[in-house]
Amino acid sequence: MATNGITTLGNRTFLFGASSGIDTSALIEAAYNQRKAEADKIDIQITKNTAKVSAYSSLQTLGSAVQTALSGLQKNYSVLSSESSFDARAGTLSSSSTTSPTSLVTVAIDPGTPLGNYELEVVAKAQAHRVGGNSTTTDKDADLNFAGTFDIGVAGGTADTVTVTADMSLSELAAAINDKSSTTGVTASVLKSSESGYQLILTAADTNKQIEVTNVTGDDVLQNLGVTDGLGAFVNELQTAQGATIVLDNVTITRDDNDFSDLIDGISLNVLNAEPGTKLQLQVTHDTSSVKDDILNFVDTYNELRNFILSQQEISDGAVADDAVLFGDTLLKTMTSSIQSLLSGSYGTGGGNKETLAELGISMGSGGVLEVDETVLDDALLNNFDEVRGIFESSATVDNAEFRFVGNTSSTQNMSFAMDITYSGGAITDVSVGGDNTLFEVSGTLIKGKAGTIYEGLSFAYVGTSNATVNIDFSQGFADMFSNSMDSFTSVTSGILQTQKVSLEDQNDTLQARADRVTERAEEYRDKLIDKYAAFEAQIAASQTILAQIQAILDASNNSNN
Repeated sequence: MATNGITTLGNRTFLFGASSGIDTSALIEAAYNQRKAEADKIDIQITKNTAKVSAYSSLQTLGSAVQTALSGLQKNYSVLSSESSFDARAGTLSSSSTTSPTSLVTVAIDPGTPLGNYELEVVAKAQAHRVGGNSTTTDKDADLNFAGTFDIGVAGGTADTVTVTADMSLSELAAAINDKSSTTGVTASVLKSSESGYQLILTAADTNKQIEVTNVTGDDVLQNLGVTDGLGAFVNELQTAQGATIVLDNVTITRDDNDFSDLIDGISLNVLNAEPGTKLQLQVTHDTSSVKDDILNFVDTYNELRNFILSQQEISDGAVADDAVLFGDTLLKTMTSSIQSLLSGSYGTGGGNKETLAELGISMGSGGVLEVDETVLDDALLNNFDEVRGIFESSATVDNAEFRFVGNTSSTQNMSFAMDITYSGGAITDVSVGGDNTLFEVSGTLIKGKAGTIYEGLSFAYVGTSNATVNIDFSQGFADMFSNSMDSFTSVTSGILQTQKVSLEDQNDTLQARADRVTERAEEYRDKLIDKYAAFEAQIAASQTILAQIQAILDASNNSNN
């Protein structure tokens, strides 16, 4: 028999067993739990679904990271840019002397610049004209007591007039000249040339531009300061104005400044210092380090994905590991099979010595994790660069300059076909291959392969204004194939993983609503039982009171008889 007490069930607090001595709260709780058992089972399913959604999100994130890593190795179909890492260029500079070549010139090379070798000699560095005063002023802030005007500028430029008053100091004169510098191209500064002396310094803003002073009136201020000799000539020329001169492949070239970016298409040269007689060798090569970094990044991100997949297949002590929420999952198996089959495929346009990842030193190790022999990879990048490119990057050739690829999400590896385009009335009216005009959709100049055809995922643009037959050869590289295959799973708009996540989340919403209804009914039943047992206790209490009264009467009668 239970001890009397007070308990709370749900939102209600009540006394149990006060009269009956029965643990009615335990009876109520047991009945409630029985009614709520279905909701508990549903909660377990919701938890499982939520764990699956989380695991699918991890697959999406890891798969997208692999796609990002491959992006530099893919063909870029953008109209604005067509470069991949294979178009990156490296410039190697060497010197015929002990002088470091990078102390003489800086070199920047655009992607896609033709490979080649150049010989360069820096004969002269461009300099800005700089002159200084011969006379010193002991106080740069004291009045000069000179009054007059002069025009200042650079040869071939626009001069402007500087007005000097008697109460202006050397510092104020420099400021007055600088106020005109945006027009004149001449700046002024005050140099403390000794412990007690200051000089005026004039500098041209541009190299190879001679400073000129003309139209002097009143006091010849610059002559009094020892800058000019009164005839317009400068007394103390600190640096002559000169342009830059280089010799490139035995051709002498001059510029007013040190920028030679217009010299060779794709190559920007800037002179830092001159050293006549020192010959620099510039070699423009493939930037193999950039390609290698992208390949290694792909391997690293793929292995992170693969390790996650392995964690979902883990058995611990003969049982499925607690974290392996996707163990036996059909979608995970499909994804794994789809991407692993691509790793062992052959790619490229054929005819080369290397067509597989294994031939680049990329092999599949234990558990399907990728391993890289960097020695083999380095050799392939150095000696078989175009073949490495052919493995990773898609290639497409067309025989019409008004037709181009603009997009590729296809899963078809190789194809060659002739596309017949009919143009009439200022628009494309028909597109067919082999007489079949049901294979493509046309919108303006855009031609897209229809879903369900081998051309699905391919997009083209035709800007011609006449009928045309375009011959197309397309070979899809590993980077495009792998990324496109991955996208069918990872896309947040149309990927299989996203679709499954939405389905599970919708299922959870339905299950939660059902669990809420079951719980609500169980709680209602519990409240009825509480009321029922409360009434039961009240009846027992009333009966006990009556019995007590009867017993008291009987006891009183027995006592009176005695």
